[in-house]
Amino acid sequence: MVYVDDEKAPELVEDPYGPKVGGKLLRSLANISLGVLEIPKNIIIVSNRSNVIYGLTGGTGLGILNTAGRISVGLLDLITFPLATESITQPIYPWDNYLDVYTNYNEMFILDF
Repeated sequence: MVYVDDEKAPELVEDPYGPKVGGKLLRSLANISLGVLEIPKNIIIVSNRSNVIYGLTGGTGLGILNTAGRISVGLLDLITFPLATESITQPIYPWDNYLDVYTNYNEMFILDF
């Protein structure tokens, strides 16, 4: 192929497989071990957005549900870590945007290719 003056050959940049599955493995271990951070996180967020009484009751309940969700997603990611998929939980790690956003769950098994 001949390139004119400043035209350069296109570079193929591929995301390597290893860092993706390694990141997924670390993400799964973080969600399993630190999923309990969802309880105080949700108590604080709900208290700040409403009142302390609702924060202690509703925030605790929401935190327990999100803890179970994070641990379950972590176990699923641990079992399927050889498949490079995107994160199910948002934020990805329990400590990301800790007091800013609630935990959301995306679609499962979206391949990261």
